[in-house]
Amino acid sequence: MRILSSLPAIALISASFAFSFWLMWHTFSYSPQTNQIMISAKAWSDFGEHIPLIRSFSFGSNLPPQHPLYPGEPIRYHYFFYFLVALLESWGVRLDWALNLMSATGLAFLLLLIYRFSYSLFSRRLAAILSVLFFLFNGSFSWLDYLKINNFALKSSIINLKSLSHFPSFGPWNGSLITAFWNLNIYTNQRHLAFSFALLLFLIYILYIPSRRFSLLTGFILGSLLLLNQAAFAIGLIFAGWFFLFRPRLRLPMAISIFGVLPWLYLYSFSSLVPPTLLKHIGFLTPDPPTTSALAKFWLYNIGLHLFLIPLGAVIAPRRSWILLPPLIIIFLIPNYWQLSPDLINNHKFFNFFLIIGQMFTAHLLAFFLSSRNWFFKLPALLLIFPLTLGGIVDFFPVKNDSLGYLNDVSSNPEAYFFARYTSPNSIVLNSYWFYHSASLAGRKVFNGYSYFTWSFGYNAGTREKLAVAIYAAPTRQAACRLLHLYNISYVELLDSPEGFIHPNWDLWKNQFTPIYRNEASKASIYSVSKSCSGS
Repeated sequence: MRILSSLPAIALISASFAFSFWLMWHTFSYSPQTNQIMISAKAWSDFGEHIPLIRSFSFGSNLPPQHPLYPGEPIRYHYFFYFLVALLESWGVRLDWALNLMSATGLAFLLLLIYRFSYSLFSRRLAAILSVLFFLFNGSFSWLDYLKINNFALKSSIINLKSLSHFPSFGPWNGSLITAFWNLNIYTNQRHLAFSFALLLFLIYILYIPSRRFSLLTGFILGSLLLLNQAAFAIGLIFAGWFFLFRPRLRLPMAISIFGVLPWLYLYSFSSLVPPTLLKHIGFLTPDPPTTSALAKFWLYNIGLHLFLIPLGAVIAPRRSWILLPPLIIIFLIPNYWQLSPDLINNHKFFNFFLIIGQMFTAHLLAFFLSSRNWFFKLPALLLIFPLTLGGIVDFFPVKNDSLGYLNDVSSNPEAYFFARYTSPNSIVLNSYWFYHSASLAGRKVFNGYSYFTWSFGYNAGTREKLAVAIYAAPTRQAACRLLHLYNISYVELLDSPEGFIHPNWDLWKNQFTPIYRNEASKASIYSVSKSCSGS
């Protein structure tokens, strides 16, 4: 590990941690003066799921875990990262510190492992540095969309770049062919992703070295990914299986390491229910019909010149590194042919990790030519760095310039304070609005969370929504109470202006139910099921 003990390595470690901590705190922080959670606009939607999950462990009672946005059955989401964050918060670490420490440490170690792994593959420091650079600044053609916004005027494009606040390419949501999954936003929003990728890359690294001693950790690391990130677990399983088949001397330690999987398998079977999804869907997000030319165009626009340079880099790479190529090809082809979860876009995690290792071969190719004394080879390699990072440079500014949204936390949110102070930690609350519900901030479960989240995790969101509608619109107190008892709902929250799909029987709620809490400022009422339904 001498490479990580030199002066340049110390600078790399310091820079990795400094950048990672800046990035995470820049997008998520806390104001103790106002007791507000500050969330960047581009992370606002994702944190509508993360915070309820964290708080269900730190402020609520959620073991064995159920999803706080869909209680009543085992959780269908890899929750363990957010459980660890909640553990820190329950020990007194403030929420932003708890989440950012875990997130930034995961990203910093991922950067360091990219550097170390690339150096182990090619024995070139420049290749290792370029591998990190290509990870941070994606090679997509998002810069073309940016130029188009500026009518292809180069001068105004350069001037406007420093104030750019939105991603030029954000497919499929903004209609661009280039998807939203290559920029740093993916790591600021999905806080568990860098952490799980760091563990996954470490797993592959210790198999590649190879180290019999560290290989004994294979099962334990692989098992942990079951609860940290199921896509990373699947990728790890593919790589581990490949090494088991083609590195005979690793078979015994890897077989012994299976015992390390067992506690994770037990936890998984005890806590999670993730039904398999495997649907044929060719081309990921390639526009229909997914012809060969459409696929080629899609991936050229999305990963840029890496589409050609990764295979060229593999050709001149040391033969020892070729053991990585078959599983690398597999993890690229599988999500191009099958949909692996209820929400197709979740396939992006396979492609993100494919690029982490794939771009190392691009880096090796350029480093090889840059080491030449002949400028006929050196100059093109030098020039190629620019288009390979320009998309990421463009995509960096919307992250840097993102605005912050403010969310009142428990002590400055009267309804959240009420739930935290006067309700049981294992309470289920029927909710009349979806996003950042006050009960969720207090660690309580809400009966009907935002349907995009619950649907994408594999829950029957439509049925749960219909049940919520039926309870609020119940014709009689007895009918409402029967459903409330049936689904173990402890409290009902009702705004005077609820979500548009909810049509309450106002005569019932105003005349036959008495709220135990009413806030005239927020127009929120809270009803106790035990008090309102006694005798029903």
